[in-house]
Amino acid sequence: MLFQQTYAKSSGISHTGGRTLVDFAPDLGREPTFFRGKIGDVIRYRDAMIALRDVVVSDLNVKPKDHTAYQAWLQEQYMLDIASSLGEQEKLQVRIKELVSRQRSLQKKVFKQDEHFYKAQRQYFNYLYEVDRQAWFVLDPVITVAPDQVFFEAFSLDESSYGRLAVHEELFQDVKDFQYGTTNIDFSDALLNEIKRMRTYKPTEFQVDPSGFEVDIIGREVYKEKKIDVPTSWIRGFLQVQSAMSLPTTSFDVRPIDLYNICSFLRRHREKHSPRSMKWVLEPGQPIKVVIEPWNEEIVFPQSVHLGNERQEIRTWGRRRLALLERLLPLTNNITIHLLGNGLPSFFVVDMGAVSFTLGLSGWTRNDWAAAGNFDLMVGGLKEATPSESTLIFSQLKLRKTTTDSELAVYTNLPVATVQAGLRQLCSAGRVMFDLEIGKYRLRELTRNPLPMEELQMTNPREDKAEKLVEAGQVKLGSVVPQQEGRIELAGSVAYKDRPFTPKVTLDRDGRVEQASCNCFFYRQNRLMQGPCEHMLAIMQLHRRNS
Repeated sequence: MLFQQTYAKSSGISHTGGRTLVDFAPDLGREPTFFRGKIGDVIRYRDAMIALRDVVVSDLNVKPKDHTAYQAWLQEQYMLDIASSLGEQEKLQVRIKELVSRQRSLQKKVFKQDEHFYKAQRQYFNYLYEVDRQAWFVLDPVITVAPDQVFFEAFSLDESSYGRLAVHEELFQDVKDFQYGTTNIDFSDALLNEIKRMRTYKPTEFQVDPSGFEVDIIGREVYKEKKIDVPTSWIRGFLQVQSAMSLPTTSFDVRPIDLYNICSFLRRHREKHSPRSMKWVLEPGQPIKVVIEPWNEEIVFPQSVHLGNERQEIRTWGRRRLALLERLLPLTNNITIHLLGNGLPSFFVVDMGAVSFTLGLSGWTRNDWAAAGNFDLMVGGLKEATPSESTLIFSQLKLRKTTTDSELAVYTNLPVATVQAGLRQLCSAGRVMFDLEIGKYRLRELTRNPLPMEELQMTNPREDKAEKLVEAGQVKLGSVVPQQEGRIELAGSVAYKDRPFTPKVTLDRDGRVEQASCNCFFYRQNRLMQGPCEHMLAIMQLHRRNS
């Protein structure tokens, strides 16, 4: 997908007259979005911005070593060893040594001939990395100016970590100009060194520059335009994060020292074999503890008590990504952890007072958000909203910026189930997001143009299989049992050749998958780490039709 971004200037930080100005240049092609005010707590803002940049540049995928030179040397030694072991004629050994020497001489000539090219190439990439490093990354960050906060969103290079930095209204003083909305900002890595220079003794002003919108863009001399070919995985990753955030979670609070103890242990130990998971042990009325495998190191959080009624053990992977939060721990008041389940995503909401930072981690490092999560399949829903209903819901949310589904039902005079269906559709289109920190929906239009949903939906083959099973009459819904707090437990059977499958699904009051099981191979191998199997989807579809 091709995106065009137009900026009146480059973003920058200036230190003049004993004060600091943080000046972000917005995309002029989007609806006017700007903000201007003073930063009250410079240190929290500075370290949070650095942490967000750490998320953007992180890439923990395993990179295999280059053994080309070693293999070439090994081949030479092998040829010499053959000649020596044969011991047949000294002439043969001398001849092979001559050929090897000749080969090395030719390689040196070739390298010398191309030396100027490689030197120029290396200088260019060094220049690009230092002067215009944003060209190394896929897309400029997304910034949203909302009534209660200004927040940034970004993805890591390996697309397994999502970072959201929220600067709350109480951090800003003497707010002069603002216009609510979402835009892209020109944010090159050259800003990082300037951000590190921010100090408490220098009054610091923050602005998403409003001056760029004061003159019509037509006929205006523009500093730069960028056309960026954005991979579908980047956009789909954002949409999957929204689906995962809206799912039921097991949540609890921990202290900053608890997370520091985990990071400290992992920094001092390097695992050499599996399992490489962290097992969260939650017992009712007992302090929460985590077991770090394979050492079975147990860390107890004495000030964090599990308030649930059931004992749970939840395993998560990709734990070394937690180091992205270490910088923030000295400034942190509290951390809320949201776990979706074994091998499923987890969210860490760091409360720093007037600043908060949300780190979303996929199931494990190599399982990026876009590739295999399929969390949109688990959002469920027993009702669909019509285009006119979705438009009405969006217009009311655009008017109020932040609200809940029950409040929107009052504003629109629509049933709550219809509002929830409309919000799911708007989240899937990238126009609305669910804020896990406050439990409300926010207006946040990811792009200035409507997203090509036919490219992003990436229809899952399991959905097609489920549809065919239902159409063929191979699915039977055995029971629909109401549970506490509006939950529904579905049980059924799916006839497939000579082997029947018996899926079970528990949906919460909003129609989202809370628990599920099946006796098929896909579920035994993946559980819910790649979403529900076609048999679960089939009984959910049949129940939706009958409702």
